Amino acid sequence: MTVATVVLAGSAVVAAPASASDAPGAICNLKENTWLRASPHGTVLRTLTAGRGFRFHWQGWAENDDEWIYGHGAEYPDIDGWVPRRNTTC
Repeated sequence: MTVATVVLAGSAVVAAPASASDAPGAICNLKENTWLRASPHGTVLRTLTAGRGFRFHWQGWAENDDEWIYGHGAEYPDIDGWVPRRNTTC
């Protein structure tokens, strides 16, 4: 009787922690998928994923209850833009 051993190659996927680059600012998390925009209500630059990090560069814009913050997401640390503050934990 012959015994055969089968080894299956597996892959491990390690999820990256929610973080952003080392640029100055506070790190927050995104509460939902969020568009990164060139300006408040402006052109969409990228879509940022819920649960990932967002670095807030201490700049903001507000009009009535409409608050936007400036920074970048962990997925695109080289692209700064604006997101609605309500979509973050900032």
